[in-house]
Formats: sequence, structure tokens, C-alpha cells
Amino acid sequence: MARSYQNLSEYIQVLDDAEKLVRVTVPVNKDTELHPLVRLQFRGLPEEKRKAFLFENVYDSTGRKYDIPVLVAAMAGSSDIYALGMGCPTEEIPDRWLQALESPLDPVTVESGPCQDVVIKGEQLEKEGLSLLPIPISTPGFDNAPYTSASHWVTKHPETGMHNLGNYRGMVKAPNRIGTLPAMLGVGMRDHIDAWREAGHERLPAAVVIGAPPHVTYTAVTRIPNDMCEYDVAGAIAGKPLELVKCLTQDLMVPAEAEIVIEGTVPASEVEMEGPFGEFPGYMAQRDYSFFMDITCITMRKKPTYLAILSQVPPSESSKMRHIGRAAAAKKFLHDNGFDNVIDVNYLECTGSNALVVIKIKKREADDGAKALDLLTTKFIGKIAVAVDEDIDITSLENIMWAIAWRNQPYRDVKIVDTPLLALDPSLAPPGESRGLATDAGAMPRNTSLMIDATMAWPYPPISLPKREYMERAQELWAELQLPGLELQNPWYGYSLGAWTKELEEEAQLAVEGRHYETGEKLRGRRKRID
Repeated sequence: MARSYQNLSEYIQVLDDAEKLVRVTVPVNKDTELHPLVRLQFRGLPEEKRKAFLFENVYDSTGRKYDIPVLVAAMAGSSDIYALGMGCPTEEIPDRWLQALESPLDPVTVESGPCQDVVIKGEQLEKEGLSLLPIPISTPGFDNAPYTSASHWVTKHPETGMHNLGNYRGMVKAPNRIGTLPAMLGVGMRDHIDAWREAGHERLPAAVVIGAPPHVTYTAVTRIPNDMCEYDVAGAIAGKPLELVKCLTQDLMVPAEAEIVIEGTVPASEVEMEGPFGEFPGYMAQRDYSFFMDITCITMRKKPTYLAILSQVPPSESSKMRHIGRAAAAKKFLHDNGFDNVIDVNYLECTGSNALVVIKIKKREADDGAKALDLLTTKFIGKIAVAVDEDIDITSLENIMWAIAWRNQPYRDVKIVDTPLLALDPSLAPPGESRGLATDAGAMPRNTSLMIDATMAWPYPPISLPKREYMERAQELWAELQLPGLELQNPWYGYSLGAWTKELEEEAQLAVEGRHYETGEKLRGRRKRID
């Protein structure tokens, strides 16, 4: 049965009960040891063995000790952990996402919330501020500061008042100043910044939510349509409206049960250098001009837990969240726009769940695959976007490449199109060259996508494997011989793809009956001379 969580503490207990949590009680340096320790499981363990880590004895490189524990890999250390966060079995995650996107729930406002039990402002904010939080360094040796990673930035549109909740990194620049990189034009926080500036405002209110219940984090990292509020989708995932409380110093609503909230204002027409930071493509994102927030106060629970997300080289926690959430949102987008024959969508984790997207489609028309790709890349960037037939396993890179190799002709089925900027792609521009992210949209480098329609242009001959009945008998023999256990890969038996005649079917049957000479005799009678 599906369940939801009131707060992060409830969820931590569930992780513990499920034996998916490692409690680290020995002293750990947040600046040099914390993230590297968790990283090892992503580089050296199979996914099913990954766990969340709760660091209960944290200090920094200056010797400062923190009484705030740090939680990492708790949102999506693995598919099993993600399922715990969603409160449903792994196989039900796509349907739960689809239901939430189709039936969002309006949030409710409460007068007060635990996220405001402790308030830091004034002199304490100026002198200590962000230093009170155990913000880890994600990529020790390369990052130039601690960065928030599970930081859900809250902004609202100046005219409609609609809130946006988006996950963006946060560079710690001073006790009362934090940088960020909302690089995607026309989307989320960047859209709001531009709207406030165009409306003549010097600043816009903003808040950073850290440590909300899992359903809030999952929506913050997923590309939700611009006309839909993440708070509504989060409530639908939880099965009950999300409780919001008004910020103390800004006219914004934030989750009442969050662990920590950082309030402030963002200059709409002023930027400063931000970065470098290790990002999800697996490379250091270079320094460039971007936005920042002047902090007006920090609020938190009496005993908060600091939540961090592991990103950088895939697979990672962030790649797992994008892999699941983005696929669900993209599938709904395609269905809503006339392509309900799209069976599934997959953003491959090995590309950061961003650069390579594959859609599985049951074509009604010959060009359905190409048209679906055209539509998809208008909203959901895929540097390489591929359409395949319904018999292809889109979770298997080998199966995808098999389709690309033999079900398309490049002159006919491949094209390159201009797409919105994927700012963190290191192939866009040489290091040190500005990408115009915040200063001049016209200076942005060209970004393109490769679109491959790897669906069959016409009926194909059968898959060249024994028919299912013979492979199933082979499985029985395999078991009788006590051979090693099998993990069969698609395809594991042959099947028709439309181009197979009754005569050829009959000849194959004669062959397995030992009557193949009859076919030979028939073919002898069809000889012809060539000149």
C-alpha cells in the first residue's frame, strides 16, 4: 500500500527499518571525507547494495563541529531507495508519477511550521549565517567552496503569483550570500528572474528549502510543465495536500515540515562569478557569471538534518532521480500532445539521465517516430534522441544500439536540430569562454540535438533466433543439465516483424521435421539462367 511522509525524520526511520541506512558515528570531515565516502558505493558496488548515509559526527577543515547530522543518498541512492521515498513498490513508480501529474492537489496554508522553530537573522546571520550549516564539499580538490546540492529554490512569477520549486546548486560565498546557476532560459527560476527584471523590479523574493519530505524533492528535480506548480504535484504524490507556511521575511510559501529554509532576495539585473562545481555530466562546470541571493534570514527545525544530494559522474543520486522523474513527465507530455502510442521513455543514466533519451513507440503512421522526437526536444532536451519500435528493450543500451544499427538509414532517418541550451555540457564552448548564461542570451553558443528515428520503415524479416517454443524447451534442458542460472536478454527468441510469407513458414516447419529435402526439390524446379 502506498504511503507518504510528514517529514524527513519519518523517512529516515523507514530507511533504517528497511536496512537501507548506514549510520556513521565516527568523526567525518565534511570538506574532505564525507562525499568521497558515499561516492565509493557508486563506483564500486552494484546498485542493489547501495544505501543512504547519515553522518552524525561532522566537523569541517577548521575544526568546527556541528550538531546537525548530514544525510546523503537518501532520496535516490538506488531504485529501491527511490521507491521507499515514493512510498510504493518499484514497479508502481511510473504509474504513481503519472497519476500525480494528471491529478495534482492544491497545497494548504498553515499558520506556523517546524521549519521556523529556530530563526537566524541580524548580527548572527551576518557573522555566522551559512557557516552554521554543515554544507559538504561535493568534489574535494576541484570545487571552490561548499555548495548546497539538495537546495530547492522557491520563486514566484511577478504577475501570476505561481510558485516554482526547482533544484539548483548553491555556492556558499559569505555567511549571508549564496550563488546559484538557473541556466535554462524560459524555465523555472530563470524564467521568473527574467520576468521580474522585465517588469521593472530590481529584486525578487527567493527561498531555499533544504530537507523537505521526499515527494517534495522528487518534484523539485523533475521538469514539471511551466503551467503546473511543483507543490501541487508533490501533494499528489503524497496523496494529501502539501502544508505550506509563509516565509518570515519574504512573500513566499515554503513547505512547513522542511528541515531548513534560507530566505532572501535575488538581484534581477546583477550577476557575479559562480563556479566551478562538479556537475551531473561528469565534468567540472566552469566558472561563469550567474545569479546570487542576499540572505535575509535562515530558519530551521529545533533539531534539523542537513540533506545533500550526490551528483557529478553518473551513476549518481541525481541521475537516478532524473532517470525516473523526467521519463514520467516526458511520457505524459507526449501523450497529452497526441502521441498516446508512446509506450515508454528512458533517459539513460550513463549519460546523466539527460543527454540520451529513447522513446518506445507503437507506430500508427510511418513518420510517428520522427514526429514524436520533434515534439519531445521542444521541451525535454536530449542531446541524442532516439525512437525505437515496441519490441526494443529501452533499458538495454545494447538493444538500443542494435536498433540504431539496423533500423535506420542516416540519410533518411537522422537529423540535427537546434535545441535550448544545455549549459553544463562541456562540449559547448572551450574552458574560459563565457556562455552568456546570465549576461547576454545572444552570446550563447549553439546547442543541437541528434535525432535518430530507429523504427522500422517497413516490415522486416523475423528476428534471427529460434522460435519461442524451441527456446523454452532449451531452458528445460538447461535446467536438467544443472547449468549456471540464466539472465535472459531481449530478444531471447525469434519472432515475426511482418515480412515473412506462409511459404517460408512452411519450409521452416519442414526443416524441423527433417523434411528439408522437399524444399530443396521445390527450389530445384525454380532454377533460372543468368547471362
